Amino acid sequence: MLLNPTELEIDPANPFANDAFDRQPVVDSFVGIITSLKGPFVIAVDSPWGTGKTTFLKMLKASLEIKDHPCLYFNAWETDFAEDPLVAFVGELDSLIKELLPEDRAQETMKSVKKMAGTMAKRVVPAAIRIATMGTIDLAPEVERAIAEAMGALSTDAVENYLKDKKVMDEFHSKLNLALSTAQEKNKKLPVVIFVDELDRCRPLYAIELLERIKHLFNVESAVFVVAMDKKQLGISLGAVYGTGFNSTEYLRRFFDLELRLTQISNDKFCESLIKRMELEEFFASRPNQVGQRDFEDLKASFLDLSKLLNLTLRMQEKCMVLLALAMFATQNTEYFYPVQTVIMAALRIGAEEIYNKVSRENGSVVEIIDHLKMMRVERTGIDELNWSSLVGYILSMCNSEDRRAGQVLEHHRNLRNTARESNQYDDSSELIVNITIDSQNRGKTLKTVLKRIDIATQFQN
Repeated sequence: MLLNPTELEIDPANPFANDAFDRQPVVDSFVGIITSLKGPFVIAVDSPWGTGKTTFLKMLKASLEIKDHPCLYFNAWETDFAEDPLVAFVGELDSLIKELLPEDRAQETMKSVKKMAGTMAKRVVPAAIRIATMGTIDLAPEVERAIAEAMGALSTDAVENYLKDKKVMDEFHSKLNLALSTAQEKNKKLPVVIFVDELDRCRPLYAIELLERIKHLFNVESAVFVVAMDKKQLGISLGAVYGTGFNSTEYLRRFFDLELRLTQISNDKFCESLIKRMELEEFFASRPNQVGQRDFEDLKASFLDLSKLLNLTLRMQEKCMVLLALAMFATQNTEYFYPVQTVIMAALRIGAEEIYNKVSRENGSVVEIIDHLKMMRVERTGIDELNWSSLVGYILSMCNSEDRRAGQVLEHHRNLRNTARESNQYDDSSELIVNITIDSQNRGKTLKTVLKRIDIATQFQN
């Protein structure tokens, strides 16, 4: 099992082989739009964290490359350490130019482009100053001081030199456009498509400066940019830096000619994908002494249902799986793990901490969990009756001998089961609840053990 889920691998020859989120129809439509465009054009792909933006971009990139469109993938967050995004971006552009041009021409072109980029990187007026001059903004005092210092540092000569460098900018556009348009000489098609990913994870000022460079320095006819981000999260980051009066939505909108909002993915599909990418099944197979025969299937079903009942966000679901992984790694090979009970308590720790704390108390009852989830079940449909019974069974299995409420619930289901048997009938739900409870209780003090492991694992989680 992994502490971080692996990224889905995209086969360049078959981009949708691992399309867990059914993105192919959107990608196919997007390919049709992009291939009909003429640059300069900038498209935003907006979607919250965990909805597969990176996978979407890589599927789109592979699909375009199959149609002979040259592409470049640029991870903005990985270059966030650079002082100026222009320098980082031109550095990444080197590989694309080498792909399109013969070696001698590529070296000559990049030498010229890098030199001009270096000149413009020194002369560009800081984005913070341009933002500050857009209107009256409620800026934090430390930001105001930083802007004032930067303004003071800009001498008249520096501004005049910047204006004179318009010629350098035009030459940069011409040289870059010529280099990209040579794709046709190699039987490639235009436009060249450049993907920018992880923008919302960058420092706010770096993200804005990168967008500024794309819009004003790389606006060439041969190129279309596709920028993936969580626009809401980036807006919050910008607001924290530039003040509460800063209209981040309007400011960001001016950078894009078109925006695509990815639809929310299915909760079930995300859970399935997360479990697969965490390599949970392989972990279970490697430790047969620590888990039971049905534990993996029961854990998967319980996790799917708990995600619905507790309304766990995608980020919360991933945190829950990481908590489970940490607890697993912290368990000795000679000890039984209680995987389903652990995922139940991990989900409560992440999504219903008040209930978790109630059960953790000395006199807490696991019936608190059943009552809470039962109430959630009324509000949220789609929980299969047998899955619910299995969940109840695993919850009851954590009770200790002092938990009188849990004992009464278990006795109630035992009576229902016995009554059905006496009538030559079979009560599936009660049979399941009683069997799971007794089987797990035979292994020892479940709740105390699970809580201890969860509490230890929580200390390591970010």
